[in-house]
Amino acid sequence: MSKSKLQGHLLVTALFSSLLLTGCSLFKKEVVEVEKVDTYKFVAIGYATMSAQTGATDDIKMLNAIKASKLEAYKELAEQVYGVMLSSENSVQQYQLRNDGMSTKVKGLVRGAKVLRSYHEKDLYITELGLNMETLPYLKSAEFTDRSEVIKVPSQIYY
Repeated sequence: MSKSKLQGHLLVTALFSSLLLTGCSLFKKEVVEVEKVDTYKFVAIGYATMSAQTGATDDIKMLNAIKASKLEAYKELAEQVYGVMLSSENSVQQYQLRNDGMSTKVKGLVRGAKVLRSYHEKDLYITELGLNMETLPYLKSAEFTDRSEVIKVPSQIYY
């Protein structure tokens, strides 16, 4: 085989191979990486006493205790997910501790939690909430856009 024929044959082979590879890439499936979510599962329990509630009847006191125990469970769930902000203040006078105080603060939006159980034992109302972190990517669009949508609970003593 002559040198020019060999070069032509190699050129045709190279072109044919590149066409085959390009053609295969047209049918290649696109791989999309899905954000990996940790499989944390949280459970929170809220308590409220019925006798400490305000209300004209026992039924209203029970409803207030149900609300209070649910709010306490949400607060505990937020503490688990977001953490607790601690503030501490001390004062010392003449080498003696005079004042020692601590306060806590929790702030967060809890979405996707479900009531697992809600029941009462004697005077105590108990609500158990569960949060599965695997469901959170499906709730991304569920946000409060208007503050008028937020349900405001009247300020009362719940516990």
